[in-house]
Amino acid sequence: MKAIVLLSALVVAVAMPAVANAAQAGGCGQVVQNINSLAGTIAGGASSYWAHRKNFVELTYGESRQTVPNAVQLAAQEKSQADPLKAAMPNTLASFKAFIAAAQSQNCLPSAQLSAIAEPTFKHAKRVNFDQFPAENKEGSAD
Repeated sequence: MKAIVLLSALVVAVAMPAVANAAQAGGCGQVVQNINSLAGTIAGGASSYWAHRKNFVELTYGESRQTVPNAVQLAAQEKSQADPLKAAMPNTLASFKAFIAAAQSQNCLPSAQLSAIAEPTFKHAKRVNFDQFPAENKEGSAD
């Protein structure tokens, strides 16, 4: 998980200058490679985020809250692992959009192919960005 967060931070740090350099050098190959890399980063981050969220919900509201002795602590861990994935998503998406714009301006890929990559990636990122974890159960609260 930490590797995904670090990779996302690195991509954000490198992406914007890379877009400018690719546009100047006419490097469609590099632009397309960066699009594919960021699409994979977003898909992987979204998948990990949803796995952590699912575990959180199970530990907080499911059978596990009764059967797992430290369910509250494990749920908190799941949330703390999901939070950086969600936090990295807007910057990663912004970098992805910049590379999409570069690819469009340079006609690197046919628009149908670009849409086939971009649309599901936008969907993954937006779903994570707009998601909110359910409130945690507090001791003594009504179920």
